[in-house]
Amino acid sequence: MLVMIGTSNAFTAPSFGISAKKVSTTHLTMSDDFAEDFIQEGPDQTQARIQELVDTNPVLLFMKGSKIFPQCGFSNTAVQILQSYKIDFHTVDVLADESIRSGVKDFSQWPTIPQLYVAGEFIGGSDIMIEMYQSGELGEMIEKGKADMM
Repeated sequence: MLVMIGTSNAFTAPSFGISAKKVSTTHLTMSDDFAEDFIQEGPDQTQARIQELVDTNPVLLFMKGSKIFPQCGFSNTAVQILQSYKIDFHTVDVLADESIRSGVKDFSQWPTIPQLYVAGEFIGGSDIMIEMYQSGELGEMIEKGKADMM
């Protein structure tokens, strides 16, 4: 990373009886490599990144926070349900990535977080997970989904 710093001096013109002051300005120039780190990805790139996550993780939960430290009650409920099956599952913290946070809602056509995917299929949020957990349907789906993705 190359950052060049230059300075220039300028004087303000005296006006209304105020004396001139010396003003120093600093100019920062970023190298192209460094500037590329700050280019925001577009919606198409976000959707492709989400699709890749869905395709490569048999059980995937988009949530607020992490498995270890959920940042909302609904995400905590979703984690507790998945942990009850004693399975490996992947989580994505939407609070850490605004493009994923908004993009996953478009991807699933579902307005809330958390969002669960099993074997590439969108299941729903924590309310749907609770219902499916209580009926036993979620456990069956997870076992089938894991087998299908191996």
